[in-house]
Amino acid sequence: MPDEAAGSAIKTQPSHFEVVVPRSVPAIPGARDFQLARRFMLFALIAASEIFFASFLFGFDTGLPLWRSPHFYANSFAQLAFLAFPLFVMMAWPIRTQILAIYQTRATEHAWRACLSANVALFAALLLTRHALSSMEQPSPYIMSAYSGLLLATGVSLALVAAPMSFWRPLVKLAPMEIALAAAGAAFILAASRFSQDGWNSLSFATLTLSYWFLTLYEPNVLLDSEHHILEVNDFRVEIFAPCSGYEGIALILAFLSIYTWVFRRELRFPNALLLFPIGIAAIWILNAARIAVLVSIGGHISPAIALEGFHSQGGWIAFLIVTLTVIWVSRSASFFTATAVPIASPVAAASENTGARITLEYLAPFLALMAASVIASAFAPHEEGLYAIKVAAIAIALWWFRDAYVSMVTNVSPLSIAAGVGIGIAWIATDPVQGTDTALGAWITSLPVWLAGVWLALRVVGGAVLVPVAEELAFRGFLSRALISTRFETVGIGEFRLLAFVGSSLAFGLMHERWVAACLAGAVYALLMYRTKRLSDPIAAHMASNAMIIIWAVATRQWSLL
Repeated sequence: MPDEAAGSAIKTQPSHFEVVVPRSVPAIPGARDFQLARRFMLFALIAASEIFFASFLFGFDTGLPLWRSPHFYANSFAQLAFLAFPLFVMMAWPIRTQILAIYQTRATEHAWRACLSANVALFAALLLTRHALSSMEQPSPYIMSAYSGLLLATGVSLALVAAPMSFWRPLVKLAPMEIALAAAGAAFILAASRFSQDGWNSLSFATLTLSYWFLTLYEPNVLLDSEHHILEVNDFRVEIFAPCSGYEGIALILAFLSIYTWVFRRELRFPNALLLFPIGIAAIWILNAARIAVLVSIGGHISPAIALEGFHSQGGWIAFLIVTLTVIWVSRSASFFTATAVPIASPVAAASENTGARITLEYLAPFLALMAASVIASAFAPHEEGLYAIKVAAIAIALWWFRDAYVSMVTNVSPLSIAAGVGIGIAWIATDPVQGTDTALGAWITSLPVWLAGVWLALRVVGGAVLVPVAEELAFRGFLSRALISTRFETVGIGEFRLLAFVGSSLAFGLMHERWVAACLAGAVYALLMYRTKRLSDPIAAHMASNAMIIIWAVATRQWSLL
């Protein structure tokens, strides 16, 4: 756990449980950690499954006004909880050790099997009730009230599967402000996403005008249709309405800046730091207009498919990354935004800081290179597969640059790790959801000359089976798993287990993949191999074995959906 804590004060009274946890209490590691991790992953799977089915099954027309519809409130509350959770994690990050200490302490009294049984029974009853209501033209208020109560009870039972009530009460006492801010932030984001569409028409016209001005700087034959909000270059035209006005980027920047200014509130100078909000909003809006101008030019001169299928979305993410990284750099380097002047560090302190920064880069640089190359290649969709060499080159350069740091990681590998990796590869192949279907990648590969297809597949083997596993394991198991234990991750030993680190790094790894549930489970296995051997070479080898198994099978059977 983080190294800043010491001592706890947990007491009980005969009549009721009361937990008094100072904000300096550390989490309590114990032998139950693996069991708690399994329970948490089971809860995540159940919650994801119920939310998935509910999103498809509970949105039926009751004939009632929206404000009287129970599924409207149920869906809204579920969305609110989904948005509030990551916000709460950010807000409560400084007291994460205390929260985990409460959870581990109260886990012994958690009758989770009974809570799980109750949740399954309630959800089954909810499905049956939903089926009965779907055949009614106008359900009575009494039936709808009972249905609403059943929805509420199912939600409460799901929360009790995650943790007992004796955990939720002290959590509210420990972090009331964090909970309130997370709920308020989630409510604001949800309300803004629902009610902003009609308000962005005027902004879309301003975006149209600015994009047109950008185009006039270098395009001699650009056409503007203000009445229909159309820009045209060489017979390629786009319509600029609310979805293109830039409100999505503005919402992302607002969410990012809200979290960023809260987490680093002690290092920023207020109210000066509040100026980052209008600066960020203006910057993302201007870059969005520039993105549209570039998109029109790409469509008019190069390829409409690349403009609409690749650059349209990836250009937005590139703009978002540019703005966020610039905001972080400006806020950390300009004295106008920093809380205190940066002291002149001693040579020893400066050397220590430089060493820590270099170690961070050693673990993250290959993965960041992979992400940057992926964004660049995706901007050229649907032709991005032809640019796979960019990813291979980017990772290889990063690994070569820091090659001296990786020499010590090359150690013996347990045969069990190789076997586990092969098993993951087999499971991934067997559960391919689109097995047997034709894919655009398969059509593209078969259209290539034999020699060129061979070169591309060789690059895919080098990238997918060798370089990508190294980059991802360095980032998720080498860096993130330890960074979730201590901000000075380099002081944490490889393979040191904590529940938050195990679940957080496995979940983050899974979310990076399209088949995220299967990837989460694979990431958990790689993490367990690291905990067992206390070295990174084993999860890297297992990951290589998994990817090699998948690629070899895909090429041998032409199951291109696996690539």
